[in-house]
Amino acid sequence: MPKAKRNTNDVEHPSDYFSDIDEWPNDWMAVEEDLEIGRGLLALFIPYVKHLIDERLAKKTIKNNGYHLKMLGGEIIERLNQADEDNRKLSPRELILHYVHEEGGPLLSFLDPNVKAELAQHMAYDATCRKLLKFVKLEST
Repeated sequence: MPKAKRNTNDVEHPSDYFSDIDEWPNDWMAVEEDLEIGRGLLALFIPYVKHLIDERLAKKTIKNNGYHLKMLGGEIIERLNQADEDNRKLSPRELILHYVHEEGGPLLSFLDPNVKAELAQHMAYDATCRKLLKFVKLEST
C-alpha cells in the first residue's frame, strides 16, 4: 500500500507539527543532568522528523512518529535514572544504539503488553524505533 502523501503547501518544520518539541527534554527530566542528555536525544530526533517531512509523509504519520519519539526519549531517561546510571557516560547516539534494536525500542514501562490496545501501541512505537535506528546508522556513515 503506498504511503499517504501530504499537500505540498503544508508545514515544513518539526515545530509546525509539535509546538512543544523544544520542551521534550524538560518533560523527560527527573534530575538536572537529564536535561543535557534529553537535549542531545532531541538533536538526533529533529533531523529524523525533518526526514519524514521531506519524504512528504502524511501529517498523521509524522505526528505518530513524533509521539513515539517522545515516548522513547522519556523511556531512555527513565532507564538511566532507574538502573542504568553507568550509561550516562554514553553519547545520545550511543544511547539510541544501546536501547534501540532491530526488533524495536525498549519496552515501555508504562504499557502492559498483555492488554491488546497497549500491545498495538507498543508495536507502532517499535516500528518508529526501528526506522529511527536505521536513520541514525545511515546518518553516521
